[in-house]
Amino acid sequence: MRSFVSYKSRSAALLVLGALSMAPRIAKADLVLYDADNWKFYTNGRVEAHYQLIDGDGDPISHNRLVGGQIQNTGTQDQNNNLLDSRIRSGFVGSQIGFGVSNKINDYLEAKAYLGVWLSGIDSNKGTPPATKDVDAREAWGSLGGPWGSFVFGRAFSIFGSASGEVNNYAFEFAVGHPCLADASTIACGSVGAGPIYAGYNAQLRYISPRLAGFQAQVSLEDPSSLPDYHITPLPRFEGEISYEAHFLGDGKLVVKGQGLTQELGKLNANRDGTVSTTAWGAMGSARLEVLGLRLGGGAWTGKGMGTNNALQQDDQAKPLAHDLPGGGFPGDELRSFRGFFGNAVYDYHGTALALGGGAAFVQETASDAATVSTSLLRQNVEYHAVFTQRIHSVVLSAEFMHWKSQWYLGESQTLNFVGAGSTFVW
Repeated sequence: MRSFVSYKSRSAALLVLGALSMAPRIAKADLVLYDADNWKFYTNGRVEAHYQLIDGDGDPISHNRLVGGQIQNTGTQDQNNNLLDSRIRSGFVGSQIGFGVSNKINDYLEAKAYLGVWLSGIDSNKGTPPATKDVDAREAWGSLGGPWGSFVFGRAFSIFGSASGEVNNYAFEFAVGHPCLADASTIACGSVGAGPIYAGYNAQLRYISPRLAGFQAQVSLEDPSSLPDYHITPLPRFEGEISYEAHFLGDGKLVVKGQGLTQELGKLNANRDGTVSTTAWGAMGSARLEVLGLRLGGGAWTGKGMGTNNALQQDDQAKPLAHDLPGGGFPGDELRSFRGFFGNAVYDYHGTALALGGGAAFVQETASDAATVSTSLLRQNVEYHAVFTQRIHSVVLSAEFMHWKSQWYLGESQTLNFVGAGSTFVW
């Protein structure tokens, strides 16, 4: 289970999903430190802290092996398995600082680079001086761009899942939402896991076309992921997107996106004299409308081998969520099917904004899952939330509420409420 904590600390926000270089940033300008002789050097970032109170059920106490859905509250529940936890946390995006540089070589070619450093959790260092320094170089990429489009290379925000991230950020760009882990320090999850999924930061080679008549295409080759029992990845992960964007009424905007992912996975067969292969895949669609202070966004996705939080989810090696385990005469390692939907509605009146939304993620049993009566697979996560923000120039104050419910196939359930308030300084 500790490997899960480490993984989530690295990828929580694995990914967040929006105030990043490859995704739309908040309405602000980068702080330019140098701009001369066709060179520009700039910085951007944020510092934040949020109080959060968690009230509800601890992880289910069951004789069955639980797969998926737990928030690891092993040290915070009471004797009745009730959870009342009070923390000061990083937000969904988290405290960070980034530096970018660009060089305009000529009218047809510009080179850029960006390095983004994140603090994994502001509550993680309790010693003086701190015993550990949980710093994550989240982004490190370069690009070449011109009228022909752009080519991105390095560690950057991935394509698949970023569409749900944009909708998720309507509510949680300056909030916490689901904490990911109750007992550990990490960047939070927002509403990821109940609809939206993390896109992640993968080493990649990506081409982005110019936008023509509102349409744009992206395709990337990314460093592949593996699963607990699928370690052979002969090809990179392939991700792609087709989007349409229309502008009207000044700042009005309509954005429609379709995204896809595919990756080949393999393992040695039972006799270890050959290989067995399978393909993980995902498909996502979303739409966003922004006009006159109103922002509406929503979408849905489906796939095999995905997980509820991120593509090819790797959490507990002994109880993987992306694929099943042997049982009932079935060999196991079959990729599970997943689907989800998500939505947010926001009204912003001169910096005072209220967001309402919700979503759900569903896991489909395999034949082996149904035959293994001692293993209870996560059936669904469902949530709804409200987030209030007040912008004061470079400072954003927030207050939030989220209701979350998880259910497993053999009857276990967990209901939680998250309440919080925080402050973010952005530059």
